[in-house]
Amino acid sequence: MAKNPKTTPSRVRGGWRHPLALLLIVGAVIWAVGTFFATTDKDFPNVGAIDGLYGLGRWNWAVAIVLAIAAFVIADRTRPEPEPGAPVKIGNRWAAPLMLASFGLGLLWIVVFYVISGTDTQIPVYSDLGNWNIVIGMGFIVAAFGFATKWE
Repeated sequence: MAKNPKTTPSRVRGGWRHPLALLLIVGAVIWAVGTFFATTDKDFPNVGAIDGLYGLGRWNWAVAIVLAIAAFVIADRTRPEPEPGAPVKIGNRWAAPLMLASFGLGLLWIVVFYVISGTDTQIPVYSDLGNWNIVIGMGFIVAAFGFATKWE
């Protein structure tokens, strides 16, 4: 009988070691920092105003978010396959704390919106969102249900 030679696992670069995922997440962070300067009264230190970012206005946040989501998708899809015979991990330890945190944050987001909506209190960026704050709070609550599906 011939024995199977012991194979070494291949060196697959995947997950967050994938160059495209890293490039996209770094690009998202840089874009978000640029958006901060483009949507506030501040100019880039030692650079000044960048016309392209100022032209997009608040849509820059959407570009940064899309870049970050693309990075997470690529990192998730390029994760190396587990070795055959390895135990399958079903639950995640981080699911319950993230579920509770996401639910609490969503509830707090909506409560703060309703409390300050009848006053003259202004919270930067938060107050500018108007009724979109309800959508954002509900998004956190929906994400909590998503985390609940990962909880064992």
